[in-house]
Amino acid sequence: MFASESLRIYLMTSGLLFWFLLVCMLVMIEIGWKVGLHFSRKYGIKKIDAADTFLAAIFGLLALLIALTFSGASDRFDKRRDLITQEVSALGTAYQSVDLLAKNNQPQIRELFKKYIDSRINLYKDNDTLSELHLEKKVALHNAVGDEIWKAVVRAVEDTAYPQKLVAAQILPELSDMFTASENQRLSSKFHPPPVVMQSLILLTFIGALIAGYNMGIENKRDWLLTIIFVVLMAGTIYVIMEFEYPRLGKVSLNDFDMELVNLRESM
Repeated sequence: MFASESLRIYLMTSGLLFWFLLVCMLVMIEIGWKVGLHFSRKYGIKKIDAADTFLAAIFGLLALLIALTFSGASDRFDKRRDLITQEVSALGTAYQSVDLLAKNNQPQIRELFKKYIDSRINLYKDNDTLSELHLEKKVALHNAVGDEIWKAVVRAVEDTAYPQKLVAAQILPELSDMFTASENQRLSSKFHPPPVVMQSLILLTFIGALIAGYNMGIENKRDWLLTIIFVVLMAGTIYVIMEFEYPRLGKVSLNDFDMELVNLRESM
């Protein structure tokens, strides 16, 4: 987007993104109105039929961008939910696999698992005030707990006598799947369309508002009903797209699926 990361986070967490877009579009319409009115009065410019062709091209391109970004944002949101589900399943399976280890090693490793899940639950808490840099620091701490689990399990397997070691070693693939699921879930939060796509969408939206105001100015006739409908629909659509793209920041969230992690932790 045009905005910096800190401004984007503020607009989304404060719920002001919709109103910010709404006001910007109204300003662009007013600028277009004044320009059109000035040209109409000073140069006698009137609306011509060719203008409809340009309008159709501009708003057609805007409709295409909205369709692409909305569909992509929705698909990525669904994918993030699926990855959380896979992560919960992998965590639960790995925790159950602790039973394969020697009984004297199980208490320490189970405590590490609880610490790992607590770290995962807290990973995105209060993330509405955190930048990407702060989140990466929390991820590093979370991964450090994962390293502790891996080293403790490897030691426990190595200390297990043969042939019981063959049974105990079966926990290692489950741990690997757990870490892979966690990493896939984390990386999914970084999947967004190229910045130029969102920039183009917002730019075209503002251009569309400017042209709408310009046309009304040329005709010297305001249509407040269509103006309000246009700006509300466009601002609302972009707002929903951004909510899907950044579900950890806005009203649309992944909390229902994150609660499965809390339920898993409580069952331990």
